[in-house]
Amino acid sequence: MLTPPLPQLHLTRGMAGCQQAARLGAVAVVVDALRASATLPTLLDRGVQRVLVVGEVADARALAAEVPGAMLVGERGGEKLPGFDLGNSPLEAIAAKELAPVAIFTSSNGAQRLTACAGADTVLVGTICNARALVAWVRPYAIKNDLPVVLIAAGQYPDEDFISPEDDAVCAYLAQRLELPINEDSQKAFVAEEEQLAHKGMPTIFNDSRHAQHLIEIGYCDDVNFCCRIDVLHSLPVVTAPVMLGDKQVGVEVRGMVVGG
Repeated sequence: MLTPPLPQLHLTRGMAGCQQAARLGAVAVVVDALRASATLPTLLDRGVQRVLVVGEVADARALAAEVPGAMLVGERGGEKLPGFDLGNSPLEAIAAKELAPVAIFTSSNGAQRLTACAGADTVLVGTICNARALVAWVRPYAIKNDLPVVLIAAGQYPDEDFISPEDDAVCAYLAQRLELPINEDSQKAFVAEEEQLAHKGMPTIFNDSRHAQHLIEIGYCDDVNFCCRIDVLHSLPVVTAPVMLGDKQVGVEVRGMVVGG
């Protein structure tokens, strides 16, 4: 009896990647390595039950008025927004004494991509910090259901031409660990990223990026270093429902799956 071929991996970027995941009905993994892909699983590891992810600051504030007790988490330009409880910072989430069961989250890049993947079979948040959990769930699920996997480097919204080397590197690292065949259209980019990882290493790729340099300048060096750590978070954030304000969808609800403890 012939073994069926394994599902393929696609390495993509930005809005085009979100659209490809939707078109293929794929498992979509949004990678915003600095820092949403680390902050969201940190919140869930700390006991937050639901994260309402929205693209616009005004929508986050409006939702807060409708969800009593929810905390506001987010940033613009890397810095915590006025009146918010936490910034988009995994270390702030770790240091907080107590977190509300519901968080309303907005960020410059990752939040925008998560809300743009409608139509994908499953939408997840991944990075090296929760790689073990992601691989443990995605690989068997994709194989069982014969679904392609689309790894989406979040980049910098709304500049679709901006390249975030840390996001690209993490996508390649996750592809290595998933051990699924790379789609022909992604093979050249995958080989180039593998060479970069072997030559520079992940911490250097992170720290040399423009995004990291900006975060370091405004005081978030420790966040950058945390986001380079492998397998330190256990939750796998998954999109579970739309978030509505009146009759308008403004974002997506994210909950956590804990895989492998």
